[in-house]
Amino acid sequence: MGGAAGMSTTPPECLRLATELRTLRERAKLSLARLAAESAYSKSSWHRYLNGSALPPWHAVATLCRLADEPESRLRATWELAESAWSRRAAVAPHSPKGPHPQAAASPPVTAQQPAPARRADADPTATGQPAAPAPTLAEGASEGPPRPRPRRHRLAVTLTAIATACVVLTAGAVHEWGALDRPKAPLRTSGFHVGCTGTGCDGRDPGVTLCGVEPQTLLHTLAVGGAGLEVRYNPLCRAAWARMWHTRVGATLSLSSAGRPAQSVTVKDARATDQFVYTDMVAVSSGHTPLKVCLEAAPGSTSTCYPVSPPRP
Repeated sequence: MGGAAGMSTTPPECLRLATELRTLRERAKLSLARLAAESAYSKSSWHRYLNGSALPPWHAVATLCRLADEPESRLRATWELAESAWSRRAAVAPHSPKGPHPQAAASPPVTAQQPAPARRADADPTATGQPAAPAPTLAEGASEGPPRPRPRRHRLAVTLTAIATACVVLTAGAVHEWGALDRPKAPLRTSGFHVGCTGTGCDGRDPGVTLCGVEPQTLLHTLAVGGAGLEVRYNPLCRAAWARMWHTRVGATLSLSSAGRPAQSVTVKDARATDQFVYTDMVAVSSGHTPLKVCLEAAPGSTSTCYPVSPPRP
């Protein structure tokens, strides 16, 4: 069953987002009560969003931008990075070995990589920085005293050689750049990264644990009646989709189904999960023409609201 993501540490991307949000709030002199009144989120939720202990849905960030007269585009990229890091924390951090790791190359946000989550999957695993290189040591046999001045003629020859070398390097660099303009750029490659399942092998599995939540596509993003957020996400490497909800009520149930595949559903268990991303396990998507359907029952016993989902891009 799917669930809500819980984290032990806050990624720096999320702290950066929280700092930006606090700056906007202070600049616009907005109280928590005003933020709650102008949005679908409570004062306690805003308190967690502003101190970085919870990832705000994009709708909440957009609301604060509107109240502070701040262009959404500036905060969108920051939020995307925070959402991606929040997801990776649950998927990768528990399995990371102790000790330093090589720095992972930063990848552009996807439009993941999209309200980042509670137990989220929807990215590239973070790693600690490399240890500092040791300070250079004196070469064996070298003199520790000050160097003797070299003849003027020798210094002139060295200078002319350096100038000639620089010209050659600059010319070669320019030729390389001009040539590069005529060649198509190679696609970004994520060497060493492997997802935990593909196709039907992903049925019923957790997108976070399998790393299928890394940089997914968003097939559907909408706000349901009552203010609950709803998304359907898809990873082409895994060929599988899952749904997630946020700003919900206890007892809300979300389900995702596809023709010929077992449906997956998840229910909000407690109040703590109502402000988090709660997501289903995955449903395999066999082809680019497979229709999907996501349904949200906002409260126990209420009528489900269903949404058709366009098939993923091949």
